[in-house]
Amino acid sequence: MGEEKDKSDERERWCQAVSPYDEPCDHSATVHCATCDRWFCDAHAEDEEWHTCMLPPGEEGGEA
Repeated sequence: MGEEKDKSDERERWCQAVSPYDEPCDHSATVHCATCDRWFCDAHAEDEEWHTCMLPPGEEGGEA
C-alpha cells in the first residue's frame, strides 16, 4: 500500500487524513499511498475511517 518517506526529502510532510467529523490530523506523515497519492501518519495510514483507500472494494464508509 504505502512507501516509507524518503530520508533525503527535507520537506516536512503532514498527515492528509481527515476524520469522519471533518477534523484534520496534525501529525507528521511517514507513509505515502500510491493509490490516492496522499501522505499519512503511521496511525492513519491503514485506518479506514481516516483513509478511504483502506475500505474494502464497493464500500463507501459510514453506516448502512
